[in-house]
Amino acid sequence: CAVIAGFMGNTMEFHRVLDDGAGFKSEQLPKLLKSTSTAFRPVDVSIGPDGAINVCDWFNPIIGHYQASYRDPARDKSHGRIWRISAKGIAPVKQPALVSMKPAELLDQLRSPERWTRYQAKRLLFDTKKEAALQATDTWVGKLDVTDSQYEHLLLEVIGIYEAHESPRPELLAKLIAAKDPRVRAYGARVAGVWSNKLEQALDQLRGLARDENARVRLESIVACSYVNNPQAVEVAALALLSPTDRFIDYALAQCVRGTKATWKPSVDKLTFGGDNTIKAKIIKLAGSEPAPASPGKMVFDALCMNCHQPDGKGLPGIYPSLIGSDWVSGDKESLIKILVHGLNGPIKINAQPFASLVPIPMPPSSLNDEQIADVLSYMRSNFSNKAEAVTKEEVKAVRDANKDRTAMWTAEELKK
Repeated sequence: CAVIAGFMGNTMEFHRVLDDGAGFKSEQLPKLLKSTSTAFRPVDVSIGPDGAINVCDWFNPIIGHYQASYRDPARDKSHGRIWRISAKGIAPVKQPALVSMKPAELLDQLRSPERWTRYQAKRLLFDTKKEAALQATDTWVGKLDVTDSQYEHLLLEVIGIYEAHESPRPELLAKLIAAKDPRVRAYGARVAGVWSNKLEQALDQLRGLARDENARVRLESIVACSYVNNPQAVEVAALALLSPTDRFIDYALAQCVRGTKATWKPSVDKLTFGGDNTIKAKIIKLAGSEPAPASPGKMVFDALCMNCHQPDGKGLPGIYPSLIGSDWVSGDKESLIKILVHGLNGPIKINAQPFASLVPIPMPPSSLNDEQIADVLSYMRSNFSNKAEAVTKEEVKAVRDANKDRTAMWTAEELKK
């Protein structure tokens, strides 16, 4: 599960992370914590050494720099809180004295069920002198029992120490790649890519992983191939096309093929792709199918509007309104221009329905020039299920000039008039 600090909505959100093919998705659970106070601003969350959830509360009714001035007198500059959330009836975790432990003792802490303990033990091993850390780790790994119920998990934990000290261990990596747990194999693929410039068998290992039965292992092998400075790496990545793909794998393969094109394209005639000309043609086509340049309006939207209104235009319920099929977006041009020039404050209705705002956040004025405003408004009016006439920079200039003395944000009532 994941706990997310929802500073805009004065909440602590709780999400369950689920597998979604080669990637992940989240399922929102009931809120972990919600406050009626608009000063409750959780901005960070972490698990403490005692197992409790610690929440950093900025405690400020005024946030952001475009919603309100830095000099707004309502800003609270002297308060802040830390909330501790723990389970009733469960004793706090008592941590061992990690700082006084020797490397061998720290390695034994990798068996701890507490992630905080394992992380801190590895951090101390990262900070240990390289020779001492590696010697102790090699000895500890040599004593691992393959029949141990934690065996594969311990392999996953301990290889990070070798990564931190930049000291590849091919034999250990081979054990991860041969693991029964696909999560361990997937991480093995990732390490194979990182260590590829120091391993002789990296491509051979990735070749097998690219045909793995698990989609996430195949995904990691594709990403790992992008680190291999060898023209044949694209052939290995392309093996994933012999198995079912999804949007995560498709995206990773496209990035790998395009990102390594300078390495493999000069010798593409020598690459066989296992004798499968169909796959070879797909890779060549993929390399040449660079995404079309974004429209000027989309570029402005992605840079300034997307964070609030989201890439799909759906906004955030109760915080930022949706742009999809909105009468604001497809309606009066002049009102839209006024909003981008001077901002919008106060309650609004969208398609005759009041927008139920959990947090009264004004739409700030923009610093865009006339052409940029015309571009982004035209983009919004022709996307997100909106079909309306484009806005020109001459129209923007006319509205700006007509209201050049205005300094306050507009309200919905004013715009109606």
